[in-house]
Amino acid sequence: MKKIIHRTFFIWNFEKEIAWLNEMSRQGWQLCRAGFFVYEFEQGEPDEYQYQLQLLRKADPDYLAFLEETGIQVVGRCLNWIYLKKKSDGQPFEIFSDLEGVLRHLDGVLALCGVITAANLLPGFANLANSNLHQLSWLNLALAAVGAFGFCKLYLRRRALTAGQDLHR
Repeated sequence: MKKIIHRTFFIWNFEKEIAWLNEMSRQGWQLCRAGFFVYEFEQGEPDEYQYQLQLLRKADPDYLAFLEETGIQVVGRCLNWIYLKKKSDGQPFEIFSDLEGVLRHLDGVLALCGVITAANLLPGFANLANSNLHQLSWLNLALAAVGAFGFCKLYLRRRALTAGQDLHR
């Protein structure tokens, strides 16, 4: 049996998305495909798989082949986000082996939030002067505000990590 769920997670809430995917697995629903706000699950054994997400900076076939060799499958992709699963073995499924790896990942997500903010902020202000695009301007500015909020949240998270606080709060 399969089911499709439409759910929205902002990019700065990727840890909540991972927790949700792992909770679905605990309930016996295993992710078999993921895309833009769409998740397809198939019924399986509870806790059969564990899930992680990773933002790739570039497509690297060697890295993806390395993941496959270690028993990690790519089950979905949304732009540069990849959805990963591996058979549960009683050990936590961690993609990053050290703090530097986590910080590099956060830097990538921070950069993406910055791009989203800038890509909406600049046209938002530019369109304010044009009465025909006035409403579009407010949409751009709202999206820029959302992106800036995410950027600030991730920045504070990164700062806490570099100050020596726990990786998993």
